[in-house]
Parts: sequence; C-alpha cells; structure tokens
Amino acid sequence: MGNSKRRIRPWVRWAAAFLALAFVFTFSAQSWITVKIAADDANAARDYLARQTGYVNAGSLERLRTKLQTLAQPDGLEDYYRLAETAIAAEEYEEALGSIEQCLALYQPEFGDTLKTELLLKQGCLLTILGRGAEAAPVMEQVIALAPALADAYLVLAQIYAEAGDAPAACGALEGYLEQQPDAADLRLLLAQLYLAQGQTELAAGQAEILTARGGADEADLAGLLGEIGLARLEAQDQAGALENFRAALALDAEAGPLSYYAGLCCLVLEQYDEAVEHYTRAIDQQTMPQLSRYGRGAAELMRAEPDLETAREDLTFAARYDGEDEDPTITRQAQDLLELIEQ
Repeated sequence: MGNSKRRIRPWVRWAAAFLALAFVFTFSAQSWITVKIAADDANAARDYLARQTGYVNAGSLERLRTKLQTLAQPDGLEDYYRLAETAIAAEEYEEALGSIEQCLALYQPEFGDTLKTELLLKQGCLLTILGRGAEAAPVMEQVIALAPALADAYLVLAQIYAEAGDAPAACGALEGYLEQQPDAADLRLLLAQLYLAQGQTELAAGQAEILTARGGADEADLAGLLGEIGLARLEAQDQAGALENFRAALALDAEAGPLSYYAGLCCLVLEQYDEAVEHYTRAIDQQTMPQLSRYGRGAAELMRAEPDLETAREDLTFAARYDGEDEDPTITRQAQDLLELIEQ
C-alpha cells in the first residue's frame, strides 16, 4: 500500500544553522514534514556577549568614561577587562579575546570562581564566534564544571558541537540547557529533531510528551514533530504507536493530509476499518496521494462489517485507472484484483 522512504534532512546543516543563526524553529508540511529554519543576525555566543557585556549596554556617558579609562597603558586585570568590553562592543573579537586571555593570565584564585567563570565564558564565546570551536569546547566544559546551573554555557556548547557535526554531544549540551530552562519549547523541539535524525525515536517521543504536557510550543510545530515520530514508528512496524502519534498530530493540525493517509494505513493494518475510512476520506478531500488514498479507502470499506460496495467499487476503479505522475503499478494491479473479486 505504498511505503515511501522517509527523508531526513542532514542534521548537521540545520542544527548548526539553528543554533548559530537563530532561535526560531518551525515546521512546514509539504508532501512530507520538513524543517524550516529562519535566520537571524545573532548566535548563542554573540547573544550572550551582547547581553552580558556592561559596555555594550551602558549609557553614552558611562561608555565615554570607560573609553577614556582604556586610553592609558593597561597594567591590571581590570584594565584588560575594560579593553575587552570596548572591543566586544566594536565587534573586534580578536582584540577582545586577547584582552580576556590577559585577564585569565592575571587571575588569582583569591579573586573567586565567579570572576573565573565569567572570564572563561567570554573566552569560549569569543573563540566560538571566531570559528575556533575545537578550542572553545574544553573552555565551555570548564565553565559548566564551575557553574553547572549556567544555562548560557550549555547553549554555546550545543552550538559548538552542532557545527562540529557531533550529534550526541550536541544533544547532551541541549539536555543540560533544558534542565535549567525546561520551558524552552523551541530548543526542546530541536533536541527531539536531533534524536530523530539519529534514529532515536523513543527519546524524541519523550521530548514530545514533555512538550505536550508543558505547552508553549506552536501547535503546528508540535504536530509536525508528532508526525515525524509517527512516521519513524511506522517504518519500525509499530503501527499502534504510529497511529497514536498520527491521531495526536491530526488533533493539532487536521490539514496535514499526508498524516491522514498514514493514519488510515495504520488503521487498515490494525483492522480498525471504520476509522481507516475516516482518515482516508480526509486525505482524499485534501487531494493527498490520490491513488493510494482511494485504494486504501476502497480496501477498508470492503472489510467493514456492513460494507458499501458501491463506494468501494468507485474507489478501486479510480485506483485501477489512475494515470497520474505518482501512479504505482503495484497498487493498480491490486485494485484490479479487488475489483474482480467484487464482481465475482
């Protein structure tokens, strides 16, 4: 009854783009559920620096005072820190990194872990912005060891691992972030997609359950995720689990025609013929997979306790004579065979 190959976009491209360019994550339903990533002009590392650097957020008078203080020859940690702030504001990241590294060289244990954490976090962010992720990752791991509740650190680390193509590490970093920010629905959606891309369907399903329980996700986005999980379960021959996901997805987005077809397919296999007819009818109304949907509805109608033979005959005749670009010769033959049985 038509098994389409499940198409998963290469996770590295879109996960890295999501973390590096935007915190906007949506789905769009075409003939399949796909990922759409909207770009922004900020990334996790740059976003942190912009929010946490005092000079960037200071008023004009305070900025002038800081700028004047940096004109003298720096001779201490505080001087280099001011230089780093002004360089970050000017997006002169190489210079900023040099100043932060000078701060780290001048750091003494008696200054406390809070200052060390901040300096390391700025160093890691700057290395990330400069495309030196391999150097940034161990720095960010140090930050997390010093401040395990610092959500920003996990997010920057997730960006680093995503850009490096390390899916398990990126997932681990996102899990750490979500422990601190459990209501970040967009990042939880991304984590679920990463799990799906690695074939870890049940981990993705766990994230979908959390999203469903907590709320906060766009209904179309969540429907897309549930649909993807259902398709993965269907591939694994778990029709009952897949049907549960398709039902949930369609409750959120009844216009997802392809999911109506697959829900009908699951019901047909599970011998739930009345519901199968309902799902196939919705797919037909939305002009989704016309030959497959009409064949499926015709077959399901024949199996009902009180079949409508005329409706079944019409559907199977349509499938047998279908000549569209997506015509499936196997379905054509099967429809012809069923028609012959009806006539007999």
